[in-house]
Amino acid sequence: MKRGGTKLAILQLIREQDRYGYEIVSKLGEHGGGELALAEGNVYPALHGLERDGAIAAYWREVEPGVPPRKYYRITREGIALHDSMVRAWAAYTKAVNQLLNGGAKK
Repeated sequence: MKRGGTKLAILQLIREQDRYGYEIVSKLGEHGGGELALAEGNVYPALHGLERDGAIAAYWREVEPGVPPRKYYRITREGIALHDSMVRAWAAYTKAVNQLLNGGAKK
């Protein structure tokens, strides 16, 4: 379940505002009582894949003097379209699973 929702969760956070990698890891850990928590080793490959696919774009931002710049990610138009289609697909999937868990589709 986590694997299927990782990219969607990352896109959601980046859609809210530009974020850097560790911030994404931390925010995922804070949401859903820890149910969305992912290791950095899972988040960074997902970020790289989303960037490769054109859904997000990276840029470097100076935080403060003396601190190395951080790599931030922003969502692209393609990423917004992907996010919206993933939200629709996720809603349809969870609706179907909930129907199954509740004894099948009601007539």
